[in-house]
Amino acid sequence: MHATFRFTRPKNIFFCTLFLLGASGMASQAHALDAGLVAGSAVDDDVAKVGLVLGWDHSAEPLWQGRNWHLDLRHEVTASQWLVKQHKDVFEVGYSPVLRLYRNTPPEQGRFFAETSIGLRLLSRTQVTADKTVSTAFQFSDMIGVGYQWGQNARHTVGLRYQHISNASIKKPNPGVNFGVLYYQQSF
Repeated sequence: MHATFRFTRPKNIFFCTLFLLGASGMASQAHALDAGLVAGSAVDDDVAKVGLVLGWDHSAEPLWQGRNWHLDLRHEVTASQWLVKQHKDVFEVGYSPVLRLYRNTPPEQGRFFAETSIGLRLLSRTQVTADKTVSTAFQFSDMIGVGYQWGQNARHTVGLRYQHISNASIKKPNPGVNFGVLYYQQSF
């Protein structure tokens, strides 16, 4: 038996919107709130995804400040629809704490960064494709990426991430799904 929770399309939209609004409430004390679009394609499978992400910086001060580099913590919540030929109702919601390493340059001059994260995801179904079952709706999301920020107060961000989603062998089978993800975020 496959564990799934199914929604009709209007309920999916409602659920994802409610999730993102709740996350924005958590971010009300945040240093800077941003919203963005994500799109990605699975490396080994016939799966793609598109979604929304809300992010905010943990604080105005970095976690670590070196002479030439600094490390920031940010929070991101995401809601995505997986584009799969066999199923129209594969949705992903999740939370990720993201560590970003920046070179100490003024954001207005533009700056590159590297980032990494281990987050949590919840999938709407475990049968992803005709030949792939992930066995649990609860998944982990490991990510490594690079990006670039520019504009006044680093208002614009574009990045590329490699993301692995799996259940960390909580239950077998655990095939996982690997995505290449492109994203754009804009701060408010």
